[in-house]
Amino acid sequence: MVESRWFRRAGPAVAALAAVGVIASSTLGAPARTWVPEACSGAPRIGSAPTGTWYRLDPVLDTGFRVSQRLAVGPAGDRGARLLDLDGESFAAGPVGGTILVGTDDGRRSRLSLIDVARACAWAVAESLDVIRTASIAPDGASLFEYRVDRRTRADLGLWQRPLDGSTPPSRMLPPIVADARFGPTWLTDLVWSDDGRALAVQSCGEVACRVRVLDPVIGDVQLVSDPDVGDLVGIAGDRLVAHGVCRGLPCPLVSVDLRDGTATVLERAAGQAVLSRDADGRPVVVHEVGAAGRTLRIVGLDGHHAQALDTGPDARRLVAGPARSGGAAEIAPGWILFGPDGRLPIDGAIRPVLRHVPDGRTVLLDEVSR
Repeated sequence: MVESRWFRRAGPAVAALAAVGVIASSTLGAPARTWVPEACSGAPRIGSAPTGTWYRLDPVLDTGFRVSQRLAVGPAGDRGARLLDLDGESFAAGPVGGTILVGTDDGRRSRLSLIDVARACAWAVAESLDVIRTASIAPDGASLFEYRVDRRTRADLGLWQRPLDGSTPPSRMLPPIVADARFGPTWLTDLVWSDDGRALAVQSCGEVACRVRVLDPVIGDVQLVSDPDVGDLVGIAGDRLVAHGVCRGLPCPLVSVDLRDGTATVLERAAGQAVLSRDADGRPVVVHEVGAAGRTLRIVGLDGHHAQALDTGPDARRLVAGPARSGGAAEIAPGWILFGPDGRLPIDGAIRPVLRHVPDGRTVLLDEVSR
């Protein structure tokens, strides 16, 4: 059995309680009517769609085992969702410019496709005999970054970059991460871009602790955060990396690591879900839940200063964290944060996701963001 990233990140207790909900939500909306996008014309490209494009990925379980995955995607300003059936080993990334990168592996080869959600079509962008565990679209839309393992041995093959248009072969940007007994075998690998899009964080997680290599793709500089007290990544801004501490569920300590010297600052000792955003002055901040219930929100600078309480989240909704914890993502503008039922993007429209502008508290429904 291969676990979904978000399902594993939820923690043992939450995962056990959520299992029935995963089966139900992933089959909601007439499973026989799954969507097969038409081929897009021309070369693959990132669009200029307004913010609001979203996706959600759910495992489809049979007697407790994942047999496939179901991807729901939606364009900005549209409450409808299109459902795609994927192989059991699959992922989604983005959205960027209204497009979503989808990877799937049938046991023989990995395939990457780029879905233009608004145009309801897709490009086939890559195939590999290696297993592409995860991939990401560069913020400029010119290339893809993918993390590979050997199909037979599952040995780490490192991080690779390929141009989106396929004009040149892929090249390796990072070698396999060196084994470290403090972290154990790598179970999860995630790719997270810094808030300014200049650096790519490559996160390799063992059972609970994670190592992060921060890559500058232009000059090739790499910074390593290898602290066994650091867990999964929240985000990177400037010279700061924000992550949860090592624990098996939430609440959990929230820490900020200075990439210049490796010192860590505890931002909150018992934080729930957390995201990076920006305050009224445009400075990067962390917005996080206080405690496990998520009824109280707090905003704090990445250096631990200027902490203050925020208004509680919208009724029946919780803060939507990054894809590794929420199993989905939406393309939203800087300074906005997203709320959804149980901290996820819904696909049935019963409880619609809401955006909040951090600097002034304004709220708007996600499906109205482009109207």
